[in-house]
This record gives sequence, structure tokens and C-alpha cells, in this order.
Amino acid sequence: MKHTIAIMVLILCAGCAGPTTVGKDARAAAYQRMDAINASLAAQQAKQQFEVGQLEQAIGTIDAALARFNENAEYHLLRGRILLELHRLDSAKKSFTRAIELAPESAEPYYFLGVLHQRWSEDETAIAAYKKAMQNDPPHPQYFMAVAESYVALGQLDDALQLLLQSGKEFQHQPSVPALLGQIYLLKGEAGKAAKHLSDSRLLGNDGAEILTSLAAAQFHAAMYAQCLMTLQQLQDTTGDLAPIHQRMRGKCFAVTGRIQQGRDICLEVLRITPEDTSAWLDLGYIAWQMGDYERLGHCGRRLMQLNPALPEGCLFEGIAAIHAGKGAIAHGKLSSLQSDNDIDGLDALLATLSVNRAKTDAETAITPNMAPQIAEGASERHVRETADRSQPLVGVPPHTTHAP
Repeated sequence: MKHTIAIMVLILCAGCAGPTTVGKDARAAAYQRMDAINASLAAQQAKQQFEVGQLEQAIGTIDAALARFNENAEYHLLRGRILLELHRLDSAKKSFTRAIELAPESAEPYYFLGVLHQRWSEDETAIAAYKKAMQNDPPHPQYFMAVAESYVALGQLDDALQLLLQSGKEFQHQPSVPALLGQIYLLKGEAGKAAKHLSDSRLLGNDGAEILTSLAAAQFHAAMYAQCLMTLQQLQDTTGDLAPIHQRMRGKCFAVTGRIQQGRDICLEVLRITPEDTSAWLDLGYIAWQMGDYERLGHCGRRLMQLNPALPEGCLFEGIAAIHAGKGAIAHGKLSSLQSDNDIDGLDALLATLSVNRAKTDAETAITPNMAPQIAEGASERHVRETADRSQPLVGVPPHTTHAP
């Protein structure tokens, strides 16, 4: 009997000894699995909140997920993106850095780290991050384009071109690639190339208002006036209306392609909408000059003198109008004020003619931009009109100046 009791005591003592090491490990693993599952559910909820703009709720939810499971790079990435939208950039950087530590082969943390550095205007650092993202995920066009766009932001246009032309072959069917090429060539003043690439982007399905706006500008500066008119019509069909700057562009295209009265009417309409726009008065003045409407030309000159006396066209238009009104003294006074440091072709020759023929108030000589040779030879106004190169913009200035759209 005593022996039996001893055995029972031993059994009871063994049962009170607690769980074994194996049991503890199993329970810990089970808890970890539950934590991972709960963290995953919380992260999914945080992502949904982030996508609908509930940023404060999203940051609380993702923090709860990380409290349960801190070793998931995706959670740190999501937290960084939420903080980026909340403009808490220092905290966002820590989250992106942690995501990179946990998943150094991932591309997204580097990409959003690049976005963060651009917010800080640290473009060089941003490019380095974008390049790392591109290396980690070469087939993804977003990372490739981020590098190219950053080069453009820095003004490194040749580097951007080299990247797009050499490395962009695998992305040749992405409409964003020729669109960016077109923008770069437009910035470089190579309007013909810009128009080609922007047209290619449209053929690939990029047919929104932004690409149409850029294409119209490229075609205008490349003297592709008929094509520009078609693009402006498509832009109007897309947006429902044209901004005054694009109306001005349309008016110039009409005038240069021989529909000068339509061009004038558009200029008048623009001025009814924006009566203080000096560029619109410049357009109307040159069109009036081309039409031989010297009364209107003089009015444009007077308005320009009121709006911006520093513009040479104010005195120029008034002077030319005075010539055709038989007011030689007034014409000489207006045009003489432009004689020094002017860039208007033919002005000096005209002034010389006025000096010689001061008494002749019915002078028929006139000048048009870029027509100095004919004027110097004393050619008649009709000859100037007939020989003018209508493929050139009405305003005889480079496209980048304020005289052209």
C-alpha cells in the first residue's frame, strides 16, 4: 500500500512540473502566427484607409499592425507613404529606411524615398534613390521615368535625352516616354523634333489636353501652322473652349496661312476678353500692319505705349501709322526714339529715307519685320508684301520671347 501511494505522489509531482521547453516553443510560435495574422488584417485595413484619404486613422491602424509584427518591410513602407502624405517627412524617411533595411532588393522604398528627397528639393539625392529603384526593378517604367524627369527638373536635359533614347527602347510603347522627349526638345528650342515625339505619344493613346497643348506649341514654333490649327481644334473639342493664349496662337496661324481677316477677328475677340494683354495688342498690331490697316496700327501703338512704354512696338506702330497719315515729323520723332539699340530689321534704313525725304509727307515706304534688304533697296510696300515669307510668324521675334505664345 505504501508503495502504491509513493508512485501516485511521484505522478502528481511530475504533473505539477509545468510545460516542457517544446511546449513553450509551440505556444510562442502559435502566438506569433496569430500576431502575424492580426497584423496582416490591420495592415489591410490601414491600406484601405490610406486609399480613401483617412490618413490619421490609417497611421493609427498601421502602428497597431507594427506593434504586433515589426519585421514586415511592407508595413514600414505603407507607414512611410502615409506619413509622406501627412507631410511628416522626417518620420516618413525613418520608415522608408527601415523598409530598405528589411528588404534591400525591393524597389518601392527607394522610389518613395526619392519622392521625399524631391520634396526637400534634394534632387541629386532623389535621382540616386530613383536609380536604385530602377536597378531593383528594371522592367518598371515608373522608376525609369522618375530618373528622366528628375534630370529635367535639374536642367540636365542632355542626360535626360541620353537616358530616354538609349535605355528607353524597352519602354518605346509607353506614351510617357515620347511625351517627355517632346517636352525636352521643346525646352531645347528644337520644335520640329518636339512635334514629332509629341505626335508619337498621341498615337500611343496619350490624347489628353496636356499633350495637345504641348503639341500645338511645338507645331506653332516649328512653323507647322496648318497642323497647329488642327491640334488647336482638337484641344477645343477636348476642353470645350480655348484659353486666350491659344486663341492668340490660332489667330496668328490663320493670318500666316492667308486667312488674315479671321486672324484679325480672333485678335479682336481676345482683346475683348483681356483688354490689358500687351501680347494681344502686339498680335493685332502686326496683323493690322500686314493688312495695311494703318489707323488700327496706330491705335495698337498708342495702347502699347499706355500699357508698357518699354516695348519698342509702341513707338514703331505709331511711327508707321504716322508715315501713312502723311505726318512725317511725328513719324520721324517716334521712330528716331527706337534708333539706338533696336533689333527691328529695316528701321535704320527707313529712318535714313525719312531724313532724306523729310518734306515728302506722303511717303509710301513701310517696313515689316525681317524685311531689311527690300527696304534698303527702296522697294515699294506692295513688293514687300508680295515677297514676304509667310511661313514665318507674324511677330518677328524668337518663340521664347513674350511676343509669341
